[in-house]
This record gives sequence, C-alpha cells and structure tokens, in this order.
Amino acid sequence: MHLGINGKRAVRMAGCALFCLMVLVLAFWNRKLILEPVTEFLRGNYGFEDMKKEVQENYLDDRFRGKNELITLNGGYARLQGRTRYNGVQLMKNGMITSWTSKMMDTSDFAESISGFSRYLDGLGIPFLFVMEPFKIPTEENLLPAGVTDRTNEIADQALAQLKEKEVPVLDLREDMSRTGEMVRQYFYRTDHHWNVEGSFFAYQKIMEAIQERFPDTKMTYTDRHLWEKTVVPNFWLGSDGRRVGPLYAGTDALDYYLPSFETEMSRYSIGVWTCKGNFREANMREWLLEKSDYFKMDTYSRYLGGGYPLTLHRNAGAENHRKILIVRDSFVLPVECFLSTEFTAVDVLDPRMYGVMSETDYIALNPPDLVLFMIYPEIFPSIYYPSYFLDEGKNLEILGESDFGDIQVSGTSGNADYQLAPASLEGGKSYVLTMKQIQVERGEPDGANIRLYRGENLVDETVLDIDYGNRYEHRWGFQIPDNAEEGESYQLRFYAGVDGATENVQLDYQGIRLREGVLKKP
Repeated sequence: MHLGINGKRAVRMAGCALFCLMVLVLAFWNRKLILEPVTEFLRGNYGFEDMKKEVQENYLDDRFRGKNELITLNGGYARLQGRTRYNGVQLMKNGMITSWTSKMMDTSDFAESISGFSRYLDGLGIPFLFVMEPFKIPTEENLLPAGVTDRTNEIADQALAQLKEKEVPVLDLREDMSRTGEMVRQYFYRTDHHWNVEGSFFAYQKIMEAIQERFPDTKMTYTDRHLWEKTVVPNFWLGSDGRRVGPLYAGTDALDYYLPSFETEMSRYSIGVWTCKGNFREANMREWLLEKSDYFKMDTYSRYLGGGYPLTLHRNAGAENHRKILIVRDSFVLPVECFLSTEFTAVDVLDPRMYGVMSETDYIALNPPDLVLFMIYPEIFPSIYYPSYFLDEGKNLEILGESDFGDIQVSGTSGNADYQLAPASLEGGKSYVLTMKQIQVERGEPDGANIRLYRGENLVDETVLDIDYGNRYEHRWGFQIPDNAEEGESYQLRFYAGVDGATENVQLDYQGIRLREGVLKKP
C-alpha cells in the first residue's frame, strides 16, 4: 500500500503520540528512581552531582522497569522518522546496522609489537600467522549514507602494510569476506558486528588452507560443508548493536549453527568455568542458547562455548592432525576454534583481554605449540584491551632440576573433591613443567584429571587434563609460582580424582610423575 504525504505525516504523528504516552507511563512507573535520590538531596545527604549521577545510573540498570520496551518503541519511532543514525548505531544502505570509527589512528606500535612476537616465535622455531578478521563495512563498496566516513578498513590496511614490511605472515580475510555489500550480507549478522555461522565456517576453511600451506601434510578432513548439518531458526535474537536500538529499528537475526554429521569424541576445558567431554555438541555447544531467546538478554552469538574465557583447551585424541595450535583471540574466534577442534589433537585459545595468570610469551615457553595464530577484529585496534603486548620479545625456559615422584593414586569416596598432595617443595618466582607418562582410570568415568596449585588454602592456578589425549600423546602442564607468599604459607600441588568435585566412585592413578623446575630468561 502506498501512503501519500498526508498519510506518512499521520503515521509519524501517531507514532509520536504513542511514544509520548509510553514515556509518561514509564516515568510514572519508575518514579522511585527519581524520587529516592531527590529525597536524599533535599535531606542534605547528597550533593547535586551525587543526585544526578544516581538518577542516571538508576535509568541505565535493571531497576528501570520497561527499559527494553522503551528502547524498542523509541527505535521504531526513529525508523519512522527515517533516521539513519540512532544511539551510536549506523543504518547502512543494505538495511544492516553497524558501528563505525571516524578517526584515523597510528598502528605503528601495534605492528611493532606483533613483529616482536613473530620474531620471538621464529627464534623458538614456531610458525606464526596474523589473521585479520573482516569488518562489516565493505572495503570496496560504500554502504554508508552521505556524510558518514568510516576509517576502520583504512586502519586495518595501514597495520597490514606495516606487518608485511616487517615480513610478518598475514592472512587478510577481508579480501574474501567483506570486499562487497553482497559478501557482508552473506557472512555477517544483520544486528551484530560478528560474522554469522557461514562467515565463521568460511574463515575456518581459509585458515585450514593457510595452515596446509605451512604444513603440507595437514589433512583438511572436515572442511567440506556437506559433512555438517546446518540449523536455522528465523527471528530468534538481537545482536549487540541491535540491543541498542531494538527490533523495530534493526530487525532481528536467525539462530544459525553447524553440527557435524560425522562421529566425534573430544573434550573442552575453559579455565575456572566449564569442563565438557563427549561429542562435538556436548563439548562445545551451550544448549540453553538454542532453546529460547530473549532479545535483550540472550547473547545467541555465544551458542558455541557459551562466551569468551581467559583460556580454553580443546583436546581431540582421535583427530587426523597431531599438532597443537595456539590461538590468541577475540570473540570472533568462538565458533572457529570449535570447528578447528575437529581437525587437530590440541587447540589452546588464549584471550589477552582476560588472561592474567602469566604473559602470552611465558605461556608459550611453558606450553609450546606447533603453530600460533593471532586473530583480531579491525575495530579493536583502538581498544585499551589490546595494547602493545609483545614488545617484550619473550623468554626461554632454562631447566634447573628435575624431580621424579613416581605414582600418585587418588580415590574419591564421596561427592567432595578428594585429592592427594604431590611431595614437592615449590618456590616463589620459579616456573615448573609437570609431566606424566600415563593416567590410569581404575574406577568410574571421570571427565578428566584435575590438578590445582594452591597457596595455603587459596587457589592460584589449575588445569584439567584430557586422559585419552594425554595417554596417547602428552600429559603436560607448565605453570608459574608467584613470589608473593605470606609468612607461614607455602605452595602445593593437589591431584584430584576427577573434575569439579565429581569424584564419587572415581579412582585415578597418576603414573610416572615428573616435575621440572626452571626459570624464564630472555634469550
């Protein structure tokens, strides 16, 4: 139906009236959010700035009843007005929404830090690949309205040119994923800045091709889409940009994910949060994000893994490629790391925004991989979460001594976390590498073996070992001892029967335990 000028004016006026009515209703409904701080101000308990700050905070948190409904209605009104920019979100010509960066930045320090990291890995004989993830605004087609300029791709081009000049190996996924508006529509969500499942799967394919170039014997066993079953549920969720403006402005996105149609058996440990063992779905998918959706509360992009973690360890003893891959990552990697976990026996994933146990280079020295990928989204370059991490070219592990502990047997007799202590004296400031020949399951079906480092009764660090993987390839844990023990406290290793306290009717025999003591020194 075509509306004339008067018809469009009437629709806008009706929308405006509805919006004003909604504002009045919500203001009355949330009157306590204003009355409480104003009352404290009148009583002299608050200054004016304190009162204003609390009112602002009250209207931004979950105490504001109807906040999401107001966002939705306000977004619908903005769309009726024809606004292409609203609440920090830009509407593109193809109907998708995005964020943007209007200021240019110098990436010299960032490029130098990545170059230093690459040189450090080269000194250890570990190949490195810098992966530039695609940005939602195309590199060769202008989808932004007149007067809006985005510099993100320009910043990315500058960084890549600097890295190539320093001979750092790079893979620019933008070339095949975000050159045109058609590519962006194919590989990105409408309301979120992340790639959709088609985009993440395509990235997995391109990364496997790049790895095969470096390691010609790499088998690309599962990169064929026909080996995966795709699920699509329309109109299921709102992305991070969409939650700022509501579904009437942004539209909605489908729930989409791939599951393997081939048999899998693997495990996944995310530090301090999850330990999962079973097939691909059991190890990697968060089921509650597949069953229901609340547009403003459910982050369905995190259907793989459930979100980002400081450190995640994927283990797959039956994978065709016996290699350990380390990925230094941002949130784009969530689905990609799950796809890669079907191809390699070990995939470690470290997020520098959250991982504070040790530096990235120290982690590599203590837990050396066969290949390192650094994957980053161009818009993160200006972020405070990615400063110059790798200007320090890293350290090598110098072994000072070894101790052979023989075997430790742990039996769980209840639902509590039963454990045995390792007979070791651990020193502050030292680094250690713990290895075992075998972990024998004498009783029960544990998800893994759990070893923890304590200072007194305070947990300092821990790891979960996949028993099948380690028995076939390697049981290893490299860790550091902080130099901050208080008087009377000591560090100790505890070996557990099972994981997360699930020790009842479980008995593990840790065999051939060896602890190497060392220090990390600059080469």
